[in-house]
Amino acid sequence: MIKQTDNIPRYFEPYVNDCFHNAYSAVLLHMGMNPNIILADYLSFMYDCKNGYVGVNYFYRPNTTVEFTEEELNTSLEFVYLPPTTLYNQATVKNIDMRHKDRVNINMYIEDRPDVAYQRLKELLNSGIPVVAVVDLFYMNYHRAYQKEHGLHCVIFTGYNEEEGYYQIFDKYKLSSSDFDGNLPIDEVNLGRMSDNPLPGVNATQKRPIRNLWMEISSDNEFKVTEDKLLNIVNESCQRMKGQKEILGHKCGLDAIELFSKNLLEKKSERLDDEKVYWYRVYLNGSLKNISRSRKRFSVFMKEISSLLPEQLITSLCVSLEESSKHWDICSSIALKLGIRKSLDMIDDLVNQLDIIRELENSIVERLEGYLQDKGLHK
Repeated sequence: MIKQTDNIPRYFEPYVNDCFHNAYSAVLLHMGMNPNIILADYLSFMYDCKNGYVGVNYFYRPNTTVEFTEEELNTSLEFVYLPPTTLYNQATVKNIDMRHKDRVNINMYIEDRPDVAYQRLKELLNSGIPVVAVVDLFYMNYHRAYQKEHGLHCVIFTGYNEEEGYYQIFDKYKLSSSDFDGNLPIDEVNLGRMSDNPLPGVNATQKRPIRNLWMEISSDNEFKVTEDKLLNIVNESCQRMKGQKEILGHKCGLDAIELFSKNLLEKKSERLDDEKVYWYRVYLNGSLKNISRSRKRFSVFMKEISSLLPEQLITSLCVSLEESSKHWDICSSIALKLGIRKSLDMIDDLVNQLDIIRELENSIVERLEGYLQDKGLHK
């Protein structure tokens, strides 16, 4: 049987956070929604001084599972609800409980029986629904990681041909050197969906089994983008940046940046072993790039809601957000160089950049908070 789903936008923007965001955006556009609104996350910063993890509204951390709780999945987005990762059950799927009708629902399913996961994929494609699913790049023959490196990655399935034995897939997350649109062998891709996915890093024995993970995106007829919810993204961002809310048990925002700076200075006296070098060169370098992109995304969101705020305010905020993003990028580069050169003196340069960022982002929050208070909208 040959089945193909047409007219799926090949989405990519350099400010997206990860391959999940990129894939979701393509499907949302296909559904007639604006991903710059639907996937707009709150402006924030998180830091865990116990293990060194950083993030925006959740921690960027190495995971050994694709299963997450409801709390872990719902710290970021005003317009999206993600139920906890669920073992697939066909009866449940056919009667989806739309608990949050005012949000887009993204259901994440795992299934350890590959034939069942394959059958569900075909059911969705037969219904004209593109499927976001996870693979191990080790098995994707278009990617430079093919047969060399393992890595969990999101792609979009748009069709299949069982007679000739191929899937139609596209992967446009160019930040990971992905730029593919074509056919791939069903058997090879299915191996990628079932992979144990050994993790890179100092401890090479850890794995993150993919378990045929896929996502189904849906929305109720009652769903709509409202002015109140748009402004709540702004309001919630102010509260998080001001440290007025804890997320996953941690304070956020400006205080977290300050704590991060303080702990970095304390690390100047540490001995650099392989694990610490990896933390600077790989983990911190990549994570700070993600934070930089989050500032660009918030700038994009600001422009999307320009009709709700004064034009002059939007313009000045976007300039400051772009400037903040630039300094987060500089932090990322310093972390990389520090890890390569193994020079802890470079921590001073990193902290100097964080001081600049804290001033910029405090100014951004003060201006947003001031406007909301003037309009009686600040909570």
